[in-house]
Amino acid sequence: MKKKDRLSKWKKNEKFSLVFESPMDSEFEKFLKKRNSDSEEEDSLRSNYDLMLMTRELIFDIKKGVPVFHYICPMVDSIQFKLSYHHLLDSVIEGDEKKREREVINTLGLATALEVPIYPNNEKVEEDLANYYQKLIKNGFTAPDEQGNDVKLVPVNSKKMEDFKIDKFSKIDLTKFWSPTDLLMLKQVVKDEFLKLNNAHRTLTMLELAIEQLENLLDISKRNENSLQKCITENPILLGLDYAKIIPKHKLGAEFEVDYALEKFNGLIDLMEIESSNLSIFTKQGNPSSYLVHAEQQVIDWLDWIEKNNSYARNGLEGLISPKGFVIIGRSSSLTERTKASLIRRNKAFNGNITILTYDDVLIKAKSLRDILKIEKN
Repeated sequence: MKKKDRLSKWKKNEKFSLVFESPMDSEFEKFLKKRNSDSEEEDSLRSNYDLMLMTRELIFDIKKGVPVFHYICPMVDSIQFKLSYHHLLDSVIEGDEKKREREVINTLGLATALEVPIYPNNEKVEEDLANYYQKLIKNGFTAPDEQGNDVKLVPVNSKKMEDFKIDKFSKIDLTKFWSPTDLLMLKQVVKDEFLKLNNAHRTLTMLELAIEQLENLLDISKRNENSLQKCITENPILLGLDYAKIIPKHKLGAEFEVDYALEKFNGLIDLMEIESSNLSIFTKQGNPSSYLVHAEQQVIDWLDWIEKNNSYARNGLEGLISPKGFVIIGRSSSLTERTKASLIRRNKAFNGNITILTYDDVLIKAKSLRDILKIEKN
C-alpha cells in the first residue's frame, strides 16, 4: 500500500478557497484581515505570533529545494455547526540559504514556544527537519523586540541537546511530554548511532583480515617487498585512518617513482618507500645498513625534487605541498637496545620530514586501531 504524506490527512474532497466563500472561525478571520492591512515590517512578529496561536499543527516540507510550512488552521462547518481544521495556508521560505535557514529556525522556535506540534510531511524531509530542530535547540532563534532589534530567544519548553545523547537513552522518561520533533530527533540519533556501529563493524572486519594477512607475510623468510606492497595496496587501513586513499607507483616526472603517495582527507599528500621486512636496519656493528641508507636517500631525493619542481609536481597530484616521507623496513625484533636508541635519534634528526618505521610499528598501530574499534562496537 502506498504511504501517504502527512498533509494528505487534511485534504478533503470539498475545497475551501482563500476568498472565504465558507464561513471562517471569527478569530482566524480577524487575523487574516489584520494581516492584509498591516505592513510586513511593522507587525510581522505579531502577525506570525497570532497565526501560530491559531494553528493546530505545522507540517514541514521541501518543494524544489525550498522549505515550506503548511499551516493547519480552524474553519467553521456551517452545515454541521462544528469547528474543524484544514490545510489553509502555506508559508514558502524564500531567499538565500542563510536566510532560509534563519527563517525556518525562527518558525520552529515560535511553534515550539507555543507548543504547536511540528511534523515532517514525509520520510524524505525527516532528516532536514531534525537538523533544523537541532540547531534551534543548540542556538535558539531570533525575533525582533519592540524597537525592531533582533534578540536571541530560547523556548523554555524545548529539550536540551544532553537529552538526546545515546548514553541517556536508558534513562529517558517517556511519561514526560515529548513533542513530535523531539521524537524525530531521537529517531535520528538512533539511526546515526546504528550507522556508526555498522561502519565500525565493517571497518573492524576489514582490519582484522588485513592484520592476519600482514602477519602471515611477515613469517616468510625470503625477501618480500612486492607481496608486502600488494598487501598494503589492498588494505590501506593498515596505515590507520589518516589517509583517504593510497596511490601506488606514482611517478615524479621522468626521474622517480614512489612506492606510495598517501592522500589525506584534506587532500594533502605524504610519500612512502617500502623495503622488505627481512632486511637489516643496522649492521652488527650498530651502523645504519646500506638498505636503510638507500631507502632514506630515495625519500630525500623525492622531497628535494618536489621542492625544486613544485608547480610541475602538483600537476599530477594537487596535494603535493611539502609532503612528509616514510620508510617501512625490517622488524623491531632485529633491533638491540642500542640500535633502538639509534633509530629514535635518526628519526629525531630528520625533524619529522622523514620517519622510519618497522613492520612491527605498522602492526602495533593497526592492532591499536582494532582494539579501539572493538570498544566502539561493544
